[in-house]
Amino acid sequence: MSTLLTVIIPLVLLARRILGLVFLLFALLGFVLPIIPGWPFIVPAVLLLGRRDRSLRWLNVLVRQSLRSLRRSKTPWIQQVGTRLSAEYTRGRRTLVPVIIKAERMFRWN
Repeated sequence: MSTLLTVIIPLVLLARRILGLVFLLFALLGFVLPIIPGWPFIVPAVLLLGRRDRSLRWLNVLVRQSLRSLRRSKTPWIQQVGTRLSAEYTRGRRTLVPVIIKAERMFRWN
């Protein structure tokens, strides 16, 4: 029985990671394409991958650096776009983080 668990648990973790990355890919496509919304895919992606996942942290740093470079642009309208996008990004994170924490406690995955 224990050998069965040692085989099944890594497969479940691998399937969870792959599914989380698929949800993350759909979320990124949803942010770029106006057809599908990206927000509904973020919460399951973070739940499946975990808030401390390297790919999520890397993506967060990449987005923050991109927004910072937009805000520091010498062109005024690009600065305005960067400021507005930064405010929306911060507002979105402040909205989603409590939802993710609540869902993690409910499912007790991480």
